[in-house]
Amino acid sequence: GHTTVFAAEVAEKKREEATAAQPSQKLVDTTRELLVVIEKRKQESRAASQAVLGELDTVEARLHSAITDKFAQLRTTARDLAQARDTAIEEALHTTTAHLGQLTTAVKLLASISNERDDQRVLD
Repeated sequence: GHTTVFAAEVAEKKREEATAAQPSQKLVDTTRELLVVIEKRKQESRAASQAVLGELDTVEARLHSAITDKFAQLRTTARDLAQARDTAIEEALHTTTAHLGQLTTAVKLLASISNERDDQRVLD
């Protein structure tokens, strides 16, 4: 009897130790699983960040292109307006010169008519 009781106590002690060890093994396994999940999430997050950065680069390139195009259009419009302004000024000068020529002719004609009348008066 006495050895059997001792053997039973030893077996009970070992069972308790095994039971006590099980939760810590479970904790190790759970921790390992969590670390795997965390690493996976990190990689997914990194990939998502890269995707967002890629989209931002694309948007930035499109904006840059659109702004560059707008400036080119504005430059062309400004050039066209300046050309139209210069053309209008030239036409106005040409028209004004023509009118001045006509006025000069009319003034000379009036002067000669006036001179003829003066000559006629002198003769009369």
